[in-house]
Amino acid sequence: MARAIDVISTLAILSLFLFNNAIAEDMLFSGESLATGAFVENGPYRFIMQTDCNLVLYINKTKALWASGTNGRGTACRAVFQNNCNLVVVSGSETVWSSNISRGGNSCRLIVQGDGNVVIYGAALWATNTVQSKRRLL
Repeated sequence: MARAIDVISTLAILSLFLFNNAIAEDMLFSGESLATGAFVENGPYRFIMQTDCNLVLYINKTKALWASGTNGRGTACRAVFQNNCNLVVVSGSETVWSSNISRGGNSCRLIVQGDGNVVIYGAALWATNTVQSKRRLL
């Protein structure tokens, strides 16, 4: 009986972990990255690492609100959210863009917010400054 309870407890904890990861579609945690074509999104806002090496925030998948300006500056690029809370675009081992944040060994998160702003939190450390008013969305 005790073994069955241990198995059930373990499965419950595992399912909570998996469920929490499944709903974190709008967030990156420090140490995670976006490979080419990967994105995080919230509602109409998509933050995507494009194949041309440009990291872009779109509204409705068509209108760019912000971009790293790194298109054509590398191949097989990826956006890496480093453990020091710095967001970088890298091509191979070369950094082609950086949010220029260094917060030490913090646990940070990058969130695509429902207002169209992409923010790095530990404290608000960096943002795309693209907050959209509700009227503008109509």
